[in-house]
Order: sequence, then C-alpha cells, then structure tokens
Amino acid sequence: MFWAVIIGLLHILSLSNNLLFHTLVEMFSIIVAYIIFLLVWESKTFLENRYILFIGISYFFVGTLDLLHTLSYESMGIFPGFGTNLPTQLWIAARYMQGISFLVASLLLIKYGMNGVRDYVRPVEKSMFAWRVFFIYAVTTLLCILSIFVFRNFPDSYIEGSGLTLFKILSEYVISLMLFCSLVLLYFKRNCFENKVFKLLAASIILTIFSELTFTIFTNVYDFQFALGHYLKLLSFYLIYKAIVEMGFGEPYSFLFRELKYNEEDLRQKAALLSEEYNRMCGIIGINKYLAEDVGKWDKNEKSYYSFIQDLHGILFQLNKDFRLLFLYGPVEEMIGYMKQDFLSGKINWEEIVLPEDRHVIFENRKKLISNLDFVIESEYRIRAKNGEIKWVREFLQKISDESRTSAKFQGSVHDITQYKMAAEALKKIEGTRIKEIHHRIKNNLQVISSLLSLQAEKFEDEKVLEAFRESQNRVASIAIIHEELHEGNSIDTLDFADYLQKLTADLFSSYHVGKSHVNLKLELKHVYLGMDTAIPLGIIVNELISNSLKHAFPDGDNGEISIQLQEADKYVSKPEKLETGISCQDEPNIDYILTVADNGRGIPEEIDFINTDSLGLQLINILTEQIDGCIELRRNRGTEFVIWFSSSENSGKLK
Repeated sequence: MFWAVIIGLLHILSLSNNLLFHTLVEMFSIIVAYIIFLLVWESKTFLENRYILFIGISYFFVGTLDLLHTLSYESMGIFPGFGTNLPTQLWIAARYMQGISFLVASLLLIKYGMNGVRDYVRPVEKSMFAWRVFFIYAVTTLLCILSIFVFRNFPDSYIEGSGLTLFKILSEYVISLMLFCSLVLLYFKRNCFENKVFKLLAASIILTIFSELTFTIFTNVYDFQFALGHYLKLLSFYLIYKAIVEMGFGEPYSFLFRELKYNEEDLRQKAALLSEEYNRMCGIIGINKYLAEDVGKWDKNEKSYYSFIQDLHGILFQLNKDFRLLFLYGPVEEMIGYMKQDFLSGKINWEEIVLPEDRHVIFENRKKLISNLDFVIESEYRIRAKNGEIKWVREFLQKISDESRTSAKFQGSVHDITQYKMAAEALKKIEGTRIKEIHHRIKNNLQVISSLLSLQAEKFEDEKVLEAFRESQNRVASIAIIHEELHEGNSIDTLDFADYLQKLTADLFSSYHVGKSHVNLKLELKHVYLGMDTAIPLGIIVNELISNSLKHAFPDGDNGEISIQLQEADKYVSKPEKLETGISCQDEPNIDYILTVADNGRGIPEEIDFINTDSLGLQLINILTEQIDGCIELRRNRGTEFVIWFSSSENSGKLK
C-alpha cells in the first residue's frame, strides 16, 4: 500500500512535470547506491561474501553514471550542445555496468563460495581485493565518461527525429540476458545467503530485467512505458537496499556475522586435525629412537619407514648433544622456502629464521631438555620464511639417549600452524564483535525502557510517584552505562570501573539538577578493571548511595561535598571510628578493593538501622553487597560514609 501510494503520486507528478518526476526517481536510486557503497566499504575487512562486496563497490560507480545521466537532461541546461543522445548514452553505460557487475559477482560467488570449510582470508587481503575492484571500476567509469564527453566515440543511443537506435535497443536485451544469467548463477549458490537476502536479491534482479525490457519500447519520455521502467528501477534499488543494508546491517547476525558459524566449523575441523597431528607426533617421537642412529642408516632404511611418515605434514629433525643438526626430513622447501641442504650444511641455522622476540622460547626449551632426560616439550613460535612471510609453527622436542645413556641426542618435529592461528584469531575477533553488538543492543533496549519510564512518569503529579520513577530510571541507566562501556572499550567482558563511575556520577548529578556551586563531587579512583558480575551490582550500589546523598544529605540548598574513593585493599588505612555493624570488614578474607562513598551532609539518623530497614534503596545495597561476596561498613561521623570491601569477579580485576 505504501509503495502503491508513492508510485501513484509519482505518476500524477509525471503527467504534469516529467523533469521533476525523473529527477526524484533517479536521485532516490543514486542515494541508495551511495549508501550501499559506504556501508559495504566500511565493512570490507570482515565481509566474507565477495558477491556483496563486489556489488556494493559497483553501485558507487553505477550511481555516479546515473547522477550524470540525471544532470544531462537537455532541459536541465548543465551540458549544453549534447542533446537527448547524451542522457541516453549515460543511461545505457550505467545499465551495462550494472548488468556486468551482477554477472561478475555471481561468477565470484561460484569461485569463492562459502560451502563447507574455507581457508581463512586475512583482513588485509579482503581490503586489497576491495581496492583492486574499486580501481578497476574507477578506470572503467573514467573511460566511459571520456568516450561520451570528450572523444564522443560512444555509439549513439538516441537520434532526434528517429528515436532509439538499434544499438540502444539491442543493448537493453544484452543487459537483460546478462542479468538473467546472473540470476541463474545466484540461484545455484543461494545457500551462501540467508533465505530472505537471497529472495530480495533475486527479486531486485528480476525487476531490473523487466525495467530494461520496458525501455526498449518507449518512443518519448512522456510514454507510460518510460514511467513504468523508472518505477521498476525504483523498486529494484529499494530491494537491493533491503537486502544489503536493512537485512545485512539492521540484522547483522543474519548476514554480516553469519560467517561466524563457518569460521567456528573451520576452527573445529582444524583443531581436530591438529589434535591428530599431535598424537601422531607423540607416537613418532616415542619410536624415533629406533629409526636413526645416524644419517647413513636412515638413508638405507628410508623406504621401509616412508609408508609410516608419508602423511606427516611437518618436518622431522634430529640434533646432536650440542644442538647441531644431524638429520632433516620433510617439506622444508614448501614450508619455509629454504633448501634442506642449506640447514644440513650449516649455511643457515634454524635459530636465524626464528623471529628475535621468540628465540628465547627455543633456548629455554633446550635448557629444560638438558636437565630432564624424559621430557617432551611442545612450544609455539614464529619464523620468517625465505619470501619474508611470517609463519607460526608448533615444535615438539624430545631428548633421546643411546643404550649406554652416556651421550644424548635430540629429536622432534615442526609443523606449520599459521592457518590454525589465523582461524582462532578470526573467531576471536568475530566473537568479540558479536558480543560488543549484544552490549550495544542491550544498552539501546535499556535506554528505551528508561524513556518509557520517563513517558509514564509524565502522567503523574504526585512527588513520591515521580521520585520512584526517577529512581527506577537511574537504576536502569546505571546498567546501560556498563553495556555502553563494554561496547566502546577494548575488552568484551571487563570494563574500567573508574571511567564508569565518572560517567555514572555525572548522569546522577544531571538527573537531580545539582550544580557544582551547591554540592561538589570529589573522585579519587584507581583504574580497576572488573567483570560484569561485579560491576553491575557495584554500579547500582553507587547509584543508590549517591542518590540518597543528593536527596537527603543537603536539605534547603546547603553546600556540601560528596566523595568517592576506589583503591586497593592493602593500601587502605582503617579509621578508628565506631562501626555501625560493630564488625570490621578487615577481617574478611580475599578482599581486593575498597570503594568508599561519603558525604559531609547531615548524616543518616541514628534510629535508622541500615541493615534491617524498610527502605528499598538500602535493602538493595545490602542484597547486592552480599551478591558480590562483599562487606559493607557504615560510619556516621561527620556526615555519612559507606565503605564497601569486595574482591574482583573470579579475581579477574586488575590494576593499572
């Protein structure tokens, strides 16, 4: 119904002002094309689907040609002297680029489809692919523009008095055929997309085909076929927008992050393979003492052992007691580029190709082996191949002795685990992005709840009811800020509690409309990193304590100060004042940090027992302190001072 109304209004406009109608339709398509490009381009380093990346880049140049087409209408007066042929030429150039783009993107999908387990593609490689595509399109577009505007050797598409040329009509059929072929290829690789995305892409291509066929039969811009072709183009661009932007970015789990399941499966299979390699290596290391007393014996018996190690995807080696290479077997040249003889002759030492910052791993392992006869060491480090490429390897090393056990040799194997490392890193990044997106969604939902509370509060005039709504809003906000910090921070599961407290207190002061001239805020905060299980309860506790101070500690506009201090427990100096509970929290075990919230206001009345109270705020404080296995002290001298002793969640907190 919405689109029926829009198209109806556009049709009425086309009858009275065809130029305005054409400009509006084309500008919508151009804006959509640029939006698609911008979002896809910003996501180029983590988009696995090259179809989407290719189409997104192409639409920038399709939109650019469409923009020139829109501005080139003779009645616009921007390009005088070209006539009606110019916009038609630009139109057919843009459509050729669009049709070829869909066809090439479908071919890329056939070549780089996402069936089964795939090799991990590094972000830099994705970025290079995107830049190459951008450069090719930029050159192609520039050549088209020069051909049309400068050299004027682009085939005529419209002749005054005769209408559309044969070239233009045949081109529309050729473009339609390319689009149809791309649709067929897309259908065969539909499993590379979510079902909704595939349907939207297919529908967009089908509408584009009908749009092209429509433009083969109109005679002038006032024909209904001319308007119909633009309606179909309008809808096709909108469907592309729905497929790539709304489905892809509005629902990232159904599109952009769907690669997570492929990477997880990839990592699982590679981990299983690595486990098999590990077991094989342990077996080989265990029996290698019988395989080679010296290089000569190995050469004679090589055939008998070849069937055992032919499937080994690594390098076997043996060293003498001084760690000099005696024997080397395996795909040395394939793995690192150097010849086997380079190492056996001493021309190159293995330590030389190990990155300097990782060499200590090798030397530490050797020290351990010298002191322990039966020790088997597994280690990982990086090497630099002959072509300069950095690779991760896993090394197994074992000490072996002859029958007299008077002399020793060392043997082991080296495996290339670069792909495993990259797959694990990719999975870690994708998981981090997914969790950050979850934090972002939760924060947004909490803000919606806060807004709903605010709207609901407007229906009441009772001060107590309004105060209850405001307290609820502040509690929700204290949790929302935590998710905001986790979304924007470097860590996905811990946050800088000091930064969080600064934002929380600023929001609370703003909520209660308290200026610095009335009540000052003093913060002394160490940068402590806490997990959510500790940070959320502590945040609500601070919210309640600050709110109570702002509401009750300074009546009649009295000046005062609220202070918050966060420090390590071992640096806290206990004060001699009598405690409300009569029990010192210093007696509690496993305490890491101290959080103090104090004010110099009128203080909590003596008759109020903050442990057993009807106040919801104080009840929350006690419940949440118990939840984090903390301890709370109350001091009533010179105002009110709450001291909360707590440990970091699972001892994960850390101090800068």
